[in-house]
Amino acid sequence: MSSEMNISDMLAEQVDRLFGDRVNRDLWVSAESGQLDVSLWSEVENLGITRAMCSESDGGADLTWVDCEPVMRLSGAHAAPLPVGETLIASWVLSSSGIEVPEGPISLAATPFALDAKGRISGSDPAVSWLSQSRHVVLIAADDQGQHHVCLLQTSAVEIPSNLTTIDRQPSAPLECQAANALRHALAPETMGSLGLLPYLASLRSVQMAGALAQTLSLCIEYANTRVQFGRPIGKFQAIQHMIASLAGKAAAAQVAGAYAARQIDAGNAEEGAAIAKSLISRYAGEACAIAHQVFGAIGVTDEHSLHFYTRRLWQWRAEAGSDHWWSERLGQRILEQPGSHTWEFVTRSQPTPLH
Repeated sequence: MSSEMNISDMLAEQVDRLFGDRVNRDLWVSAESGQLDVSLWSEVENLGITRAMCSESDGGADLTWVDCEPVMRLSGAHAAPLPVGETLIASWVLSSSGIEVPEGPISLAATPFALDAKGRISGSDPAVSWLSQSRHVVLIAADDQGQHHVCLLQTSAVEIPSNLTTIDRQPSAPLECQAANALRHALAPETMGSLGLLPYLASLRSVQMAGALAQTLSLCIEYANTRVQFGRPIGKFQAIQHMIASLAGKAAAAQVAGAYAARQIDAGNAEEGAAIAKSLISRYAGEACAIAHQVFGAIGVTDEHSLHFYTRRLWQWRAEAGSDHWWSERLGQRILEQPGSHTWEFVTRSQPTPLH
């Protein structure tokens, strides 16, 4: 390890080593049955991963989204069956609002809720990842005056139905609140508005998809170099080379877009960063999955092979936290709101303005 390596690089290296050693097919299958690996989660917490963006007073390192983007990307590259990204963001939101961060996994509800004068939360989120495996969930709720609050809710305060059937088979359940008492709440930072935590979850999913795309590319390259057909590796065929080259371009563009979303959050403009990254990467995810399964053929969907653990996550994540169509429409409407003479300036400006 280089002495010049900063804390972000060191954290990413530790995460890569940990997940590389511990994440395997058995862990994926166990998670798909609703089990959280407590031992691996303890190791994640001991490394300080989930509190990396918290203030030092909350046991964190005060890292930025740009600093932690590699960690989020690696959670996607290893298809880590843990709510690492969700807890990392939830802890950052709580710390930023002056609320004590609890131990253990924390779920993240993306949609905005309502908060009454007695501190009771009402509203719903159709699908919250790892909800039944978490003791707490973080969300944004608006009061009667239109002010937004960060709320910490104990999952024991609501009735959680059985897990949903999702493409990636990861634990996920709807959150229904009917005057549920918030454990704690505080005014949200000014940058967190009417969309609740949706832009932050969208950015997380974008970065995770970038990581999963990179790993999918690696799997395709390895398979193309080892699978022999007609007396030579299939990677020698021009058609396969073209498909893998296309996949490589999409994986590279996705990583850039995910990093852009992280930079925009640090700049206080989460919505535009999420809109650009999610609309681009979600589209690439669908195209990349089609390419990967063409390269692998039938073996890629067999239960024994690891490819489908990545492509199923890509299919799931591209639909979560707003689809590419939803974010593209929101971004397009913002552009159309500009006077004709200002449209070019809006599209090419160096410092984006927030979406409304």
